[in-house]
Amino acid sequence: MKRILVMGVAMLAAGNVFSAEEQRKGAFMVGAEFVKDKSNYGDELEDALLNRSGPGFSVDDEGAGTGTGFYLGYAFGAASSVRLGYRTFGNQDGEVFFSGVKASEYKVDADGAYLAVDLMYPINKTFSLGGTLGLQSWDGDISIKNTYGSYSDSSNGRDFFYGLRGKAKFNEDKAAFVVGYSLYSFEDEEGEELEYNSFSLGLEGYFR
Repeated sequence: MKRILVMGVAMLAAGNVFSAEEQRKGAFMVGAEFVKDKSNYGDELEDALLNRSGPGFSVDDEGAGTGTGFYLGYAFGAASSVRLGYRTFGNQDGEVFFSGVKASEYKVDADGAYLAVDLMYPINKTFSLGGTLGLQSWDGDISIKNTYGSYSDSSNGRDFFYGLRGKAKFNEDKAAFVVGYSLYSFEDEEGEELEYNSFSLGLEGYFR
């Protein structure tokens, strides 16, 4: 009886070690996400108009736009990963008013490839929480229309971003729901900054 008990405990321990080893093994991954992006362009534009042209101007920003993201990568440890992906940021649209009368409207677009590292800490067997540090290459376009015509400008660059990330694995650790928050700050050639606050929800699949 004692011998059987010892063998049972040994087998259980071996099973736990095997599970831990499986978790530590790396895996290739693919993921996709929907992102709610809110930029500071409307606030910056309103401040610039008031400072340069005086009172009377106001900006009505339509709020967060929906963007998308796709990536390939390699997962290691419990849930940490390295990702190479592509992001389209949600359109930022708004209108400019002078003394209550619509004077113009604007639209801001941005997209680009990125490289990111996610360092995650396992809270339990399925859920992990951690942080993200990445480098985003971006191309931005701004278009403004009024009764006299239209104006557009483009800029590009490469800037770091950071954020928080959570993963909840399912389907025998072959997939995961992913939630995240990231802060981007893009600086153009003239030193002007465009910031995005981004909330994401997505799925990852793992292939060993």
